[in-house]
Amino acid sequence: MSYLLTQYGVELELDITPEAAARTWVPVCDGFNNLTEALNEQVQEYFFLCGKGFGSDEVTGIHPVVQLTGVRKIGNPAQDFIFRRRFELMEARKTNLRLSIANADGTITRYTNRVTMKNISSFGGATTDGAAVSVDFSFNGRPVTETIAASDSLTVTSVAGTVAGTTVLTVVPTFPDAGCKFVYAYGETAPTATAGEVLTGWNDFVNGATYQIANGQNVTVAMVNVSTYIVTGSGTAAVVAAV
Repeated sequence: MSYLLTQYGVELELDITPEAAARTWVPVCDGFNNLTEALNEQVQEYFFLCGKGFGSDEVTGIHPVVQLTGVRKIGNPAQDFIFRRRFELMEARKTNLRLSIANADGTITRYTNRVTMKNISSFGGATTDGAAVSVDFSFNGRPVTETIAASDSLTVTSVAGTVAGTTVLTVVPTFPDAGCKFVYAYGETAPTATAGEVLTGWNDFVNGATYQIANGQNVTVAMVNVSTYIVTGSGTAAVVAAV
């Protein structure tokens, strides 16, 4: 199977506690609408005798940079972390970044690296525009590359909301895998979502949101690839609504 990689199918996560013993990963997405990778290759050009006047190249080094532009979203954890540090220097400009891209077989290739935040711009533009922002994440050394299995089993929880007939639904993992999103459906019999099948017609799911679903219903949350709508995993729970 092949599919189109969309830019919103690339997942970025930023560590907002780089000085702490444990990492705190938050998604880097809200407010950013343009993502670019630049490898910044170091290329050596050679003209060997056996080439008879024709040259050859060797890539002897790279210094990758991930570039983001967008608009300022105050209160977003990733953006607040980045732009609070725009006047800092040296180690205060460094943190950790994870970049994840989905593969055709449902696995995720994830790159984790220490990065330097540079070329930070925290506002700009016309008076009635959203403030234009940008930041570059410059890799420090070679990233750690992992292959992550798809999250095939989701844990769905339903608790009573604050208004009669409402329920608060949560799912673990908290965030969908790279290139995926959560969707949901409900009924007296729990709807099914089998890994590998194409699933359409379900509603987008917001983790931790309040839903108008009555007691006696069963809800299923599925994770689907945003390009192919193929299910990678699902979970079901009986609805617990306020009365």
